[in-house]
Amino acid sequence: MDSSIPSETAGSPQSTGDEAFQLLSNETRLAVLQVLWESHDPANETPMRFAELRQRIGVEDPGRLNYHLNKLTGYFVRRTEDGYELRDSGKRIVRMLLSGTAIDDPEIEPVAVDISCWYCGGKPKWSYRDGWRYLECTDCDARCVDTFPPGVISKNEFPPSGLRNRTPNEINEADRIWGTHRRASVIDGVCPECASDMPVTAVDICDDHHPDWNEYQFCEGCGSLFWMLVSHVCEGCKYRWRMPTLFYPSRQPAVTAFYYEHGIEFDLATYEQRALLLDFEEELLSEDPLRIGISIPLEDEALQVTYDERMEVMDVDRRERKH
Repeated sequence: MDSSIPSETAGSPQSTGDEAFQLLSNETRLAVLQVLWESHDPANETPMRFAELRQRIGVEDPGRLNYHLNKLTGYFVRRTEDGYELRDSGKRIVRMLLSGTAIDDPEIEPVAVDISCWYCGGKPKWSYRDGWRYLECTDCDARCVDTFPPGVISKNEFPPSGLRNRTPNEINEADRIWGTHRRASVIDGVCPECASDMPVTAVDICDDHHPDWNEYQFCEGCGSLFWMLVSHVCEGCKYRWRMPTLFYPSRQPAVTAFYYEHGIEFDLATYEQRALLLDFEEELLSEDPLRIGISIPLEDEALQVTYDERMEVMDVDRRERKH
């Protein structure tokens, strides 16, 4: 049985988006969401009576509050026999607002953290500004992409709420876990922002790739240290994610098993194992149709994973390594 939602029932993204923006453009409606959120207890969900809601918000005219509640009902608020409560969509709206306003000054100066640079083995420093987490190596000027300042080996979105009550090392650990799961979701084709389909939209392969691997400097032709880059764009919220093809084998059980058989508990969720990606060998097997081979060499063996234009696995081949 097909359980997908028909397009005429779901409505177009444009129409539903316009309605959502209009609903949230009113102070009283935002106050309703805030009050219902403040009273929300995940362990004991109890709807709020109309009279209490009106008192908490401070609206004297019950007809006015009822008008705004009717607007929110069906989108962000649910009416029950016992009162009003937030729908999951309403909770997501409030969580989104809270994630960006949890601290007063979301900026942290560079501080040392307990990890190693995956390019040179040096000691990076962690910093935070403008909603982004930065890891900057203090021993090299690596630039994996032209948009990174020299020495910044990693730059990632991280909500300000994740900084609350954590030391820099704890924030870095939380960011590592958060980012790993988001990247895995993208690789699996599900948007980490809105859960819509997030297919591969482009596989960019540099025609004349010449990075400086000795100094870890990007190729002047494509602006990246990496030869092949994959773009995903969400069909729902237009969220875009771009990353090297080298990350994709990390989602394959055969790769994890291959490392394990060689005495390595492979887990790209750890920063220390990020350097393993630099040992992967890419090969353009075919341009039309696009076929990409990524080979993982270990001791006297190599495991090659072959991908198509959608970065879906076509074949996994284990063979003796050529020296």
